[in-house]
Amino acid sequence: MKFFCFIFKLALYTFIFLGISNSSYSKALNFNQDAKNISNYFSGMISFNNFDYFSSEKFFNNLNESGRNNQNFSSRYIQSLINLEKYNEAYSYSKKLEKKNSSNFESNLIQGLFQFKNKNYSKAKIYFDRLNPSFEHRLTFEPLQNSLKNWSEISASNKRENIDLIKSMSDKYGRFKNVQEAFAHCYFDTSDVEKKFNEIINNEKNNFYRYNFFFANYLIRKGEHKKAENIISLTSKNFPRNLLINQFKETLEKKEKNKNEFNCKESDGILAEIFYAFANALSTQRHYQLSNFYINLSKYLNPNFLSYNGLLAENFANLKKYDEAKKTYKKLYPLGSYYRWNSSKEIASILDAQDKKVESINFLSKSYKEIDKDIYRTFDLANFLRGDDSYEESIKLYSEILSKITRDHKLYPRVLDRRGTAYERIGKWELGEKDLMQSLEILPDQAYTINYLAYTWIEKEKNTRKALTMLKKANTLKENDGYITDSLGWALYKLNNFPEAQVYLQHAITLMPEDPIVNDHFADCLWMNNKKIQARYYWKYVLTLEDTKKELRQKIENKLLFGVEKS
Repeated sequence: MKFFCFIFKLALYTFIFLGISNSSYSKALNFNQDAKNISNYFSGMISFNNFDYFSSEKFFNNLNESGRNNQNFSSRYIQSLINLEKYNEAYSYSKKLEKKNSSNFESNLIQGLFQFKNKNYSKAKIYFDRLNPSFEHRLTFEPLQNSLKNWSEISASNKRENIDLIKSMSDKYGRFKNVQEAFAHCYFDTSDVEKKFNEIINNEKNNFYRYNFFFANYLIRKGEHKKAENIISLTSKNFPRNLLINQFKETLEKKEKNKNEFNCKESDGILAEIFYAFANALSTQRHYQLSNFYINLSKYLNPNFLSYNGLLAENFANLKKYDEAKKTYKKLYPLGSYYRWNSSKEIASILDAQDKKVESINFLSKSYKEIDKDIYRTFDLANFLRGDDSYEESIKLYSEILSKITRDHKLYPRVLDRRGTAYERIGKWELGEKDLMQSLEILPDQAYTINYLAYTWIEKEKNTRKALTMLKKANTLKENDGYITDSLGWALYKLNNFPEAQVYLQHAITLMPEDPIVNDHFADCLWMNNKKIQARYYWKYVLTLEDTKKELRQKIENKLLFGVEKS
């Protein structure tokens, strides 16, 4: 707010200075109008940067014509319209800019996509050729423009040899190029469709199993239903958490209409997937503004692919725009039970983040009762309850799952691990220890399970040397993990190896600088290494941290008076 006031005053003073040479009558006449214009402009920009597209559009619409003669304004205005799904208004405004020779990246892009969607591919290419590498779009410009121009050419000529346009793309685009090549073979229905999809799906370095959905859609349109069902069933078995795949499996089994419609013979849908790929990549890099813009363009190009809302909701949740996130997650409900359950989990997590603990538990429990049950959904609910300290309820659900699956099931050791930690939290350590050890018998290389068991032994001063050996293994499995590094340092501390303990605990501090327990452990170690002034510094720092619990605060206050020996 202070920044806004500063900018407003600066702009207002500039306006007054420039108007000194005018008559006093003119100044009086124009002052209120221009001041209001400046206010609307900056309010619109602030709203846009705050991801409040409804307000940004409202403020921008209140600008007079002189206030609109600004490329920064026109760019943000178009993005606001697209994010509000006012696509026709964005197109009309872009046409006006073109008539005034004031086109920008967004206006050329929207006009090009409008022509592409209306199958005027030659006109679309003209607009795509006009795209300029603006600073905001610098990360995506080259591969995006090449893709748009290539698919305009492919769609216009409909010649199979134009697959070479995709092949000629730079190898630096890597997976992005390979995906488009698979779509191009699918578009032309070549004999290499299956081969090209398998090349990206079976690449062990990447999780591209999403593309089995598109390949299966291709097979169904070819009449190869059984083959498509087998592919989706196998993918679902191997990746039971993939929403797109598992929802499609349920849709096929129930013989329902697929609400994620895709046909690789329609290049609109392919372009939508290209924008989705960019939006997803931008989201992982926290470029949420541009990610939102691109994902809404995906929705424009293929409005029948409802799951695009998932990424949009995730972006809003990451931005702590909780109302928008909840509203968007609810748009996924009609897709089916998998999307409905996942959205319910996310909404419950948002309620929890808003300090509505009881409401979040009640909401997810109610959603669970209203949906088809399976062990994964039961596992999700149990984990949520455990995370909200409802340990007894979570243990009941974990036990229910274990009674329904065999030891060779992928979920078995994970359920044992979660139930074991829940037992430990309610003071039933013998049961917890048994579960954790059994989990490690099945899967010995679970770094976090090793850490939990070994750290608890250390705290209970039991099996300390064995715990140290286990923690060294966990540290090898998960290098630079703050919790594991701290546990290893603490084990060395308990064995009175203070110099080596300090090395690990100091590293843990760099990994988790605001964790109260890690800082407390490091301070204890400093004290034992006769670095008492530094130790007191870190103890005092722990007292300033919001996450420091009351019990730890009392212990630290005691240490500040008497040191470690009498704590």
